[in-house]
Amino acid sequence: MMISRYRLTLTLIVMFGAVISDAQATCSRIYSGIQTRDNSTAQLTFGRINLTSAHLQPVGTLLGSIVISPASAPGLTSETVMWECDITDADDLYELFATNGDDRVGGFWDIGAADGLPNYFATWFPYVAIRLTHVNSGQVYTRYWQQARITEYDTVGNKIQIKAKHLSLIQAELVRVSSLPPTTGSVSNYCTGTAASSGSGVYPYTCTQPNGYIQFQGGGIKSDSVGEDSSRYYRFWGARNGVGYGMRSAASISYAATCVARNVTPVVTFLPVTAAELNQGATRSSDFTIDLECDNAVNSGTSTNQTALGIQVAQSAYTQAQSMGLVTSGGAVTHLLSNGYGSDPSVATGVGISLRNAKDGTAMNFLGWSNTGTGASGGWYPVLDGASSNGSNTQNFTNYSQTITATLSALPGLTAKPGKVNATAYVLVKVQ
Repeated sequence: MMISRYRLTLTLIVMFGAVISDAQATCSRIYSGIQTRDNSTAQLTFGRINLTSAHLQPVGTLLGSIVISPASAPGLTSETVMWECDITDADDLYELFATNGDDRVGGFWDIGAADGLPNYFATWFPYVAIRLTHVNSGQVYTRYWQQARITEYDTVGNKIQIKAKHLSLIQAELVRVSSLPPTTGSVSNYCTGTAASSGSGVYPYTCTQPNGYIQFQGGGIKSDSVGEDSSRYYRFWGARNGVGYGMRSAASISYAATCVARNVTPVVTFLPVTAAELNQGATRSSDFTIDLECDNAVNSGTSTNQTALGIQVAQSAYTQAQSMGLVTSGGAVTHLLSNGYGSDPSVATGVGISLRNAKDGTAMNFLGWSNTGTGASGGWYPVLDGASSNGSNTQNFTNYSQTITATLSALPGLTAKPGKVNATAYVLVKVQ
């Protein structure tokens, strides 16, 4: 997935510790623990990423970004009970997390550091590095075990149950780097070499080594200690205490000609409108422009090997849209919701933002975060549909402008209520 990503803000004021010995154990593992094993980890579902010319895609270019739950690992659901503890342990339960520090392409080499991109670790894809972030704490994964307290759990009598849904989400990001990992020096080199570094095909991530792990710490469960190097310390693994995360069979790489987004209107502001007007069918619209640069060999479209454009809602807005039935069968989102919708009392409710192509009037969905949809039902549109050519600054490349209309309206079947709307979306360009 070759992505160029810009933040787009749409604004409107709507007027209206230490391991405890087993002898003192008060926690027990309930689930099987096979999710620490290479072929049973939660998959980092980047789908297809694309490396193209360094002119369009210099070192540091974001290639993919996803957020996943440990509950997505084989054999788990959000309600799977993973550990059960005495209620007296509630203040001493933690997640520990680190990269798969012993393996050459699992998390040993902080290969991004040489490019000024610390904590981006080598992967099995050539010139592609990964950074993992523990969402609940905001801490970035390193080789060294870090800790975050578990604050959510279910209470059953005098016991507490930690389920998969209580563990932090993980954000994973891929960027282009300038070098390959050394072939020697790591503790392990289970997946030798790399995927193909050129060619006209699409090359899957067949390496099964995880990119990172979480483990449970507390109540006598065998775990590692904060600050220990995961290249040498992985007691949790033998105890099957945790969940791994990896790109195995969930990502592929290609080398097709494509486009990038060079600029986008940073703030889109709507004229004021009252809740009463919205409830009577009034809307407010405003255009924004996306500036693109494309390889002249690009194939614009939404079929395999074609380049498409999508506008992705923020993760929090996607979660809220799911709860409100605003996600299509293909994983796209019909309306963008304000940041804080449903949780911040100052935010307008019953209102959302929709899109259409300004040139031909085609209605457009937003991209969600499932990373599985294709075409309009998934939030993807041919990158050059409705685009205007703006000439060329570099041989073999052409500049284009794409204009999109954003419209604020009452959501279907809901009543608009006064408040503010301050929503965030991102422009993505991807080879399908």
